[in-house]
Amino acid sequence: MEKSGFLRRLKQDSAGNVLAIAAASIIPLIGVVGGAVDVSRYYMTASRMQQACDAGALAARKNMGDDNFGSDDEAMGLAFFDQNYADGTFGVNDLSRSYTADSDGTVTGTASADLPLTLMHIFGHDEFEVAVSCTAEINISNTDIMFVLDVTGSMNCSVTSTSCTNNGNVEAGTAKIRALRSAVVSFYDTVESATSSAAQVRYGIVPYSSNVNVGASIPTAYMATNHTYQSREAQWDINWEESSILLSNLSSMTSPQNLGFERHQRIKRVSSESDCQDLLASSGYTASTANYVSDSVDLSSATITSQTVNGTTRTTIGNGSIQVTQDVPAYTYSARRDRCNLGYESTRYTTTADFTLEETQNTTFVEWEYKPVSFDLADLYDDNYITLPVGSNGSDRTVGWEGCIEEADSVNTGTFDPLPSGANDLKIDLVPNSNATRWKPQLPDAVYKREDGGKYYGTLTQTWDENQPSNYCPKAAMKLTDLSRTTLESYLSASNGFRAIGSTYHDFGMIWGGRFVSPDGIFASENATAPNGDAIARHIIFMTDGTQSTSNDTYGLYGTEWWDRRVTTNGYSNIEDRHAARFQAACRQARQANISVWVVAFGTTLSQNLIDCASPGRAFSADNDADLATAFQEIAQKIAALRLTS
Repeated sequence: MEKSGFLRRLKQDSAGNVLAIAAASIIPLIGVVGGAVDVSRYYMTASRMQQACDAGALAARKNMGDDNFGSDDEAMGLAFFDQNYADGTFGVNDLSRSYTADSDGTVTGTASADLPLTLMHIFGHDEFEVAVSCTAEINISNTDIMFVLDVTGSMNCSVTSTSCTNNGNVEAGTAKIRALRSAVVSFYDTVESATSSAAQVRYGIVPYSSNVNVGASIPTAYMATNHTYQSREAQWDINWEESSILLSNLSSMTSPQNLGFERHQRIKRVSSESDCQDLLASSGYTASTANYVSDSVDLSSATITSQTVNGTTRTTIGNGSIQVTQDVPAYTYSARRDRCNLGYESTRYTTTADFTLEETQNTTFVEWEYKPVSFDLADLYDDNYITLPVGSNGSDRTVGWEGCIEEADSVNTGTFDPLPSGANDLKIDLVPNSNATRWKPQLPDAVYKREDGGKYYGTLTQTWDENQPSNYCPKAAMKLTDLSRTTLESYLSASNGFRAIGSTYHDFGMIWGGRFVSPDGIFASENATAPNGDAIARHIIFMTDGTQSTSNDTYGLYGTEWWDRRVTTNGYSNIEDRHAARFQAACRQARQANISVWVVAFGTTLSQNLIDCASPGRAFSADNDADLATAFQEIAQKIAALRLTS
C-alpha cells in the first residue's frame, strides 16, 4: 500500500518535469546558437576575404604598365591580399589566393579557405568552405587631355649633361626630347587600353618655347586686321616731271603764227611734184596738235582737280588758256634737182581748251626710319602671305605668317590675383570682340630692332643697321581630337617638325593649354559636351626640362619687350618675375575652370613655381628618362581611374 501510494504521489507531482524538459531541449538549443555563431563567423570571414581580394586586384591592375600581366603584378596583388587577410584569420585553414589577367588587362582574383565550425560539428558539420572572386579593370570615362610640352633648345641635350644648352639645335643620341616622345606614346597606350567604347577620349598638344604656334587653330574672325609692328618705313627724295598734256574740247584757235616748214625726210630724184605728193600721202605723216608750249599755259581762270595714281599725278584743268602748235603734213619740191623734202608745216595758235596735265613722280630711296608702323592685314589670311614695303631700298617684300601670334592686349603689372579686367592675354575663355582683344599674327620678316651701338628705345633713323630680333616659332599646336597612335607618332617625329629650339616661357604654353581644353571660350562648341552626353574630365599635362628663361630682345607673344614694353615698364626690369606671375595666373585660370593640372619637371628642379602651378599632389620630378616614363605612366593610370567590376 505504501509503495503504491508513493508512485501515485510521484505521478501527480509535476515539479520534476522541468529537468527532463531541459535535458531534452539542450540539443536543439545548441544547434540554434551554434548555427548562428558559425554563420556569423562565415559572413565575417567571407566579407573580410572579399575586401582583401578586391584590394589585391586593384593593386595588381595598378601595377601593370599595360595590358600584359607578369609575375611582379601577381606578387603585388598577393601582397595586398595578405596585408588585408593574413593566413589564419578567423581560424581558417588551407587558405588559397591567386590573380590572373586576360588579354584586355582585366585582373581576376580568387581566394578560398576552410572555416572550422565551433558547435555545429555536434551535428556532423566540421567546416565551411569560404570562396570569393574579384575583378578589376581600368575603364576611362569622357576625357580631354592637353599636353603642354617644353620644346626649348635644351631638350636636344642628354639629361645627364650639365653643360649642354641646345647642342647646336641638333638632337643628341640620348636627347631628352627623344625620351619625351616615348613617354607620351606610352601614356597614350595606357589610356587607350583603359578606354570604354562608349567614352570619348581626345588629345591635344601645345609645343612651347619662345612662342606658341596656334594661328591655324584660331578662327580668322578672331585675328586682327590691322596691327602696329616695330618695323621700318622708307624715306624718299621725291620730284615731279611733266610728261604730257592731253587736250580735249578745243574751241577757237586764234592768233596764228606760222613757224615754217620742218623737214623730216629728204628724197632725191623724183620725176615730178605729183610724185612728191604721192610720197607724202603714203608716208604716214598725220596732222597733230599734241605739241604745246608749257610756259604759255594760263591757269588763272581754270578749274583744277588733282589725283595721284601709282606715283603719277594727273591734274585736270577746265577751260585753261594754252598755246598749241599745230603740225600739218607738208612737202617741198625742187624741180631743178628732182628732190622732195617731207615734213610738217607748223603753226602756233593761242587757244582755250579743257586739258589734263600729266606729271610723273620720280622717287629716290634715301634711308630707313625704324619706328612702329601700322599695317593693314586684311589680305594676309587668304594664303598667309602679305606684301609689305619693307624690302631692299623700300621695295615690296612678300612676308609670310608661320602661325605664331602676338597676344591680345594686356595690362603692364605684376599682380594678377584677382585677374585685372584688362588682362585679355590671360583669359583662357576670351572671345574677342575688338582689335584690343583679337590676336595678332607674328611677322618676323617685317619686324626690326632699333639699335645704335646698344639698346635705345625711341625712333632712330639709320641706314647701316638692319638687325632683326630672334624669333623661334615651334611646331603648330594640335587641337583636341580623337587621335590614333599612328597620327600621334607622326606628329611627334623630328622629321615632321617636332624639334627643340628657343627659350623657356612657361606662361606661353600654359595660357594656350588652358584655352585649348577649356569648355568655354573660342573652342566651346567643340569642348563643352561629349557625344554620349556624360561629363568630361579635363587635364593639362605640363612638362618642362628647365626653369623659365626669358629675353627682352626676342620676338614673342608680347612683341619685342625692349621696344614694345607690354610686360615691363622699361623693357627689362623684373621681366622674369612678371612672366612667372603670368604663368601662375594662367595655371590658376585652368584650375578654377575645374581642369586638373599635372606638372612634370624633367631633369630639372621641381621648383616652387612649378609646384604651385599643379593641382594639389600632382607635381612630379623625373631625374632621368626612366623616371619620366614612370611619371607619365602614373599620371595615365590615375587619369584612367581603376575600378572594380565584380
